[in-house]
Amino acid sequence: MLKEHSSFLKQLIAGIDCFLLLLSFYIANIIIFGKEFNFTKLFDYWMMLIGFMGFYLYFAWTRSLFSILNFNWMYGLFRRVGTIFVSAGMLGAAILYLAPRDQSSRYLYIAFAGISFVLIIAEKLIIKQFIAALRRNNRNITPMIIVGRGRSASQVYQEIICHPEWGLRVTRKLDLSITPAEFEEVLKNSYTEEVCFCIPRKITNENFSIDPYLRICEEMGRSARVFLNLSGATSFARWEYHRFMDRATLISHTVELDPDQVIFKRIFDILGGLVGLAILIALYPFLAVAIKLTSRGPILFRQVRVGKNGKRFVIYKFRSMFMNAEERKKELMVKNELKGAVFKMKNDPRVTLIGRFMRKFSLDEFPQMVNVLKGEMSLVGTRPPTPDEVANYQKWHHRRISIRPGLTGLWQVSGRNRITTFDDIVKLDLTYIDNWSIWLDLKIILKTFIVLFQRDTAY
Repeated sequence: MLKEHSSFLKQLIAGIDCFLLLLSFYIANIIIFGKEFNFTKLFDYWMMLIGFMGFYLYFAWTRSLFSILNFNWMYGLFRRVGTIFVSAGMLGAAILYLAPRDQSSRYLYIAFAGISFVLIIAEKLIIKQFIAALRRNNRNITPMIIVGRGRSASQVYQEIICHPEWGLRVTRKLDLSITPAEFEEVLKNSYTEEVCFCIPRKITNENFSIDPYLRICEEMGRSARVFLNLSGATSFARWEYHRFMDRATLISHTVELDPDQVIFKRIFDILGGLVGLAILIALYPFLAVAIKLTSRGPILFRQVRVGKNGKRFVIYKFRSMFMNAEERKKELMVKNELKGAVFKMKNDPRVTLIGRFMRKFSLDEFPQMVNVLKGEMSLVGTRPPTPDEVANYQKWHHRRISIRPGLTGLWQVSGRNRITTFDDIVKLDLTYIDNWSIWLDLKIILKTFIVLFQRDTAY
């Protein structure tokens, strides 16, 4: 029987994909060059083919696009292939940008990527339908026994029944009251390849132990899968298996950032930080003089802020307030326009004349490009709070600082001056965390520029 972890099948599908990429490259050359096409032209643009193919294979492998017998493989197939092509396409384009001009052709690259996408998505859909048809006809089926009790066992059973394309068939459903001896007899007299244990978090019979059942499966050579139902103990945390200190562990996390997109995010931060640093250097002489002429004190304002998971760092800004701003803040707390663990006040008397101008166009934020380049902040994220603000956080507020803070964020582009409670800010921050992608970052940056030139600016 074909198994979902078959390395041969993964390599076979990867080989078919490579063939389709080569075919797409050949067709694209014929379309773009027409009568001028000859076989040697394929070698003129070898960097394009090798670069795109290499990135595609990497992203396809890390996103399990070759694990065709895994029942999760069918979920979001079109979206996953699209994401892989966009990621590979962007990196491939970057390689071509650095390549010699005689080895680069924009139209050929676009045609190659487009044809490849059509052929590979068609291949995946055909494979998907073929596997589903096989499994619906009781082929490539894994017979299994469910041992468990409660809602978890019922849900697992119902999901398997409702999805025959997964290739699973429940032959027996056993309650936890079954004794190890009885369980052993069932395995001896049943054709089953896997036993699923669905253990509730609370068991009324405190004498129950899963150990003897697992040992029976081990001695008889049957696979055992344990559903611990830990996901029911939390509301939105995600659980994953990890080997830690050479032991099997399950780890829960509330922030799920795609590792590949995180790399893109950091690269984007560095590039954006360098551009911002160049602008900072150009603005510095003018703003420095204006700040010095309008108030006493240093040009730059330094303050301790709380970053990712509570790590503290020093933030840099152009000083936009008078030197006694922190002392006067206590007097002005009664005029706080934002309910909760943050201070916000329109026409704040602590802000200097040049400070109002800088805040209107967020010029005071440019020194934070140094924080971005140092890795303490990102271009997009949640705004870093002060330690005294964090001290007043409710428990659920702390999740907003579970990621790297940013210069701008979803709150800033969602009518921030119309938000009246800190809870609303946190809800927007959590929406960003739970739906993060590199494309969301790009969208927020674009909206930030639009907001800067509208009346709804910072104060």
